[in-house]
Amino acid sequence: MNRKAFIILAFVMFLTMTGYGIVFPSLPYVAERLGLSAFEMGSLVTGWAVAQLVATPIWGRFIDRFGRKKVLFIGLAGFAVAFLAVIFVKSYIQLLLARVIGAVLSSGSIPAALTIVADSTNDEQRGISMAKMGAVNSLGFLCGPAIGGIFSPFGMNAPFIVAGCLSLISLPFVFIFIKEPEKQQVKKSEENVSFLGSLSYVTKTGYRELYMLTLGKALAASSLFAILGYFMIEKFAADPWQVSLCFSLFAGGSAFVQFFLLNYLYEWNSDYWIIKWGFILCTAGYLCIAFSGYIWLIAAGSVAVGVGMAFVRPTVMALLSKQEQIGRGITMGLDQTMDSLGRVLGPLFGGFIFSIHIILPFIGSALICIVMLIGLFIIRGNNQGMWNASNKEKVYKEA
Repeated sequence: MNRKAFIILAFVMFLTMTGYGIVFPSLPYVAERLGLSAFEMGSLVTGWAVAQLVATPIWGRFIDRFGRKKVLFIGLAGFAVAFLAVIFVKSYIQLLLARVIGAVLSSGSIPAALTIVADSTNDEQRGISMAKMGAVNSLGFLCGPAIGGIFSPFGMNAPFIVAGCLSLISLPFVFIFIKEPEKQQVKKSEENVSFLGSLSYVTKTGYRELYMLTLGKALAASSLFAILGYFMIEKFAADPWQVSLCFSLFAGGSAFVQFFLLNYLYEWNSDYWIIKWGFILCTAGYLCIAFSGYIWLIAAGSVAVGVGMAFVRPTVMALLSKQEQIGRGITMGLDQTMDSLGRVLGPLFGGFIFSIHIILPFIGSALICIVMLIGLFIIRGNNQGMWNASNKEKVYKEA
């Protein structure tokens, strides 16, 4: 993938995730305006995740059938619809429908972008490119709330208008500068795979192991996202800026590692080593938060989790993109589906055990990461060919 095309694609995804970050803190105020209950407010988040869970594998199939660029364009337009529709809602049902329709329309954008990256890079560079795309997403989500705060004095609808406009601005960049990859990864035999047949690959060797890592990572992380603010308020009577700081440190640490460090790690270490240490860092971070006696320990734990996730997520996606039994669009779509499933179940599980004891969600997340480490050890022994050697190891072997 040439540098110009990658920069344009990264810019488009940055605008999109910035828009998503802008509206996320603003939704509670819309809910307050409409007089929504806590359950109804929660259903807005769950509704978005469930809609993505259902729609993403379908979009993955469309990516392979009709092209990456078309689905990316539709997905970005879907984000604009999701944001701008909120301006006109007058009731809970209208707001829920706006969220669900927006989620369905937009859920193809990220797998389409990742598929373009996978198609346009070689095996050695793919992990690094995936990491940089992940860093761009983290930066966009990090900048979004700050930008939303700047525009919020102009009215409750201002952040949604800005977010919708950012998505619309990205459309001409996609239309003009993003080219459909010349090398399509869909074989004739794959084009005839049914939708249910494509879903069966979640259980097939080579895919199953990596999808389970994605699911475990998402379960653990989403519990953190859903509960951390409540935990800090309950334990330390934390101010909003302290909660925001911990989330910012999580996103900032993740972005920094993906931009500046993973390149060197991929050069010297295997994919197995990187994923293993990612889950070790996450385990340490969750336990640090659970047993924190000071807010700075929560901040340190947030950084550790962010760095660990930066190790795991792009590496797993790069490994998945090298599996060629089905098209990459379906592969990336199913990966996003497993991520969405984790984001649906994680907050429900975390919220339930938080009511038993406030540290249990973080202990639960740590235990999930430990299970992932055990599973990683087992599947490494059974699937040695799945894991890449480092670039340096490859040079020595070839010599």
